[in-house]
Amino acid sequence: MGIKTPSAHSKHRKHNAVKHRSFQRDLTSGTLTLLTLGGIMGSGLFMASGLAIGHAGPMALGLFAVGALAMYLEITALAEMSIATPAPGSFLVYMEKVLGPGWTFVSGWIFWFSSVLTMSSEVTAAALFTRLWFPGISLWIWSLAYSVLIVAINFISVRGFGTVEGVMAGVKTIAVLAFIGAAALSLWHVIPGSTAPRSPLYNYTAHGGLIPHGWYGALPAMLLILFSYAGTGVIGLAAAEAKSPKSTIPPAIRNTVGLVTVMYLGAIFLIIGLVPATRMSSHVSPFILALRATHIPYAGFLMNLVLLFAVLSTMNAALYSNVRVLYGLAHAGQAPRSLGKLNKKGLPANAIWMSSGLLALTIVLAYFLPAKAYAYLVTATGFQAMFIWLMVLLTHLYYRPYLEKHHPDKLSYKLWGFPYTSIFVMALVVAALLVSPLAKGELYGAAVGFGGIMMAWIAWMVLRPHMLKKSPSPS
Repeated sequence: MGIKTPSAHSKHRKHNAVKHRSFQRDLTSGTLTLLTLGGIMGSGLFMASGLAIGHAGPMALGLFAVGALAMYLEITALAEMSIATPAPGSFLVYMEKVLGPGWTFVSGWIFWFSSVLTMSSEVTAAALFTRLWFPGISLWIWSLAYSVLIVAINFISVRGFGTVEGVMAGVKTIAVLAFIGAAALSLWHVIPGSTAPRSPLYNYTAHGGLIPHGWYGALPAMLLILFSYAGTGVIGLAAAEAKSPKSTIPPAIRNTVGLVTVMYLGAIFLIIGLVPATRMSSHVSPFILALRATHIPYAGFLMNLVLLFAVLSTMNAALYSNVRVLYGLAHAGQAPRSLGKLNKKGLPANAIWMSSGLLALTIVLAYFLPAKAYAYLVTATGFQAMFIWLMVLLTHLYYRPYLEKHHPDKLSYKLWGFPYTSIFVMALVVAALLVSPLAKGELYGAAVGFGGIMMAWIAWMVLRPHMLKKSPSPS
């Protein structure tokens, strides 16, 4: 730590004055709950769950239950750190303190790339849903149109953004609960005309039983299932824009975990009950397939509309998280400084433009590989999203002792069972990553996900001397 000259100190103070144009603290507990639901409930549930059921058969329900537990533990670990130290960069700020700049650089850029892939998979799913109504219009045209819409939404104020995202998340939450009600009535033949099996459990024992393809076929589905619970990072990134993190985050966690668990397990149980695993498709949502079995008039049309809102909501939340990670990287000296500037509305406009630009690759992919675009994107996204979970939990293993030593008064909210609960989720994620390439069609996506991580490490090794030299001395 060196002594700054007056001119250097003046420049550093001037830079800080520019960079700390403050975020707006307008997010309430209810808005934060809806924002987190928006980040989690996307194409992982509405599209990738069908792929998971196809791999694992009825055992997918049990794997989804394990995934719900893992999500609860991971989001609680993140919330513990975020309540103690709310910061725009979320876990990257804590990682910098306990693991150093190399881990921060790699994790931050992988988070950014993972969020871009999430946006890509969501906008591709949105285009697939829309193509059910307009089959003659190319996938890439819808991808382009929806990308422009979501970027525009992210340029309104954080309060306006929270309202729009809250409405979108609220619509899909109500719709999933309505789906559970309608599907349950159809499965038990309360609604006439249903083509559901005579017994609600028939599909759990027929068509090869609980694990039709054996554990070798079932376990690779775990990555897709964990991906359906990804998006939890938004609660940490939004902590700096919450009115009072200590009072808003804990109820948001309880509400989010409770709603997600009930909706996911209820929906998956009913989907399997109504539609055999052998009929799952990579082009049609399992929710649509299940509603077709109910023969409720216009149910499929309405659900498809809701699914469109759902994936656009998740894409919206992913872009929100994405640009705030870029903002944090810029302030850590690990991204161009221009990405750390806020406009007059308190929004990181430059970061929004950079993240939006990479969406063009999705449109190219949708143009050249319309039939395989979603399957490739969802596996690559899941691979990197789970790497981020690993980094959050690794950070938690070191940050809890750091807080206990230096700031014990800030530990007002804790993950129970530490460190064993964090280690359990890490082991589950590593196992899911290792077996995912065994599933048919997932090798290419896993290769892209792993390749992105390797590229980030190589970039750090190349840029490390320059970044450490340029990094400002701590004051």
